Amino acid sequence: MEFKKIENSDSREFKEAWKIYESSFLPNERRSLELQIKLMKNKLYNFFVVLENKILVAIITYWDSGTFLFVEHLAVKEDIRGKFIGSKLLKDYLIRNKQTIVLEVEIPSTEIAIKRINFYEKMGFKLNKFDYVQPKYEKGKSPISMFLMTYPKTINESEFVLIREKIHLSVYGCKKPLLSS
Repeated sequence: MEFKKIENSDSREFKEAWKIYESSFLPNERRSLELQIKLMKNKLYNFFVVLENKILVAIITYWDSGTFLFVEHLAVKEDIRGKFIGSKLLKDYLIRNKQTIVLEVEIPSTEIAIKRINFYEKMGFKLNKFDYVQPKYEKGKSPISMFLMTYPKTINESEFVLIREKIHLSVYGCKKPLLSS
């Protein structure tokens, strides 16, 4: 697998990646194209396409906080899901990055949320059951109650508070951490 950083929203790869992004995440779970284009200039933000045999198969976006990596979005092209590409991509990503890795998951109240948590647990992630809210991406969208998962180990409450603060301030542009939806 080849990870290719996308820095230009005018590129063919970005346009193809954007289709994967829009089809993989609900409106409350993603940015508008306008906000995404502005974000591409942020040095802490990384937007990668994943190629297999030179074909774009997935995307992964993450933030480098300096102390941990926050995987914001990971998605496989819709017509090739279920072929272990997500597992291969994540294994490769974990090998390349030695920092703590953090991601958000929905509360396990639906079958798909439970499957997603199980997928990440099989990859070595740990579910941290601290109350966490994903702030809204922009006006007109809603915050979402979630949990954080971390790799390679669980975090304690003081680590959770610091991670939540960094994510909310850096990723979502909050003035202070959001404590409830």
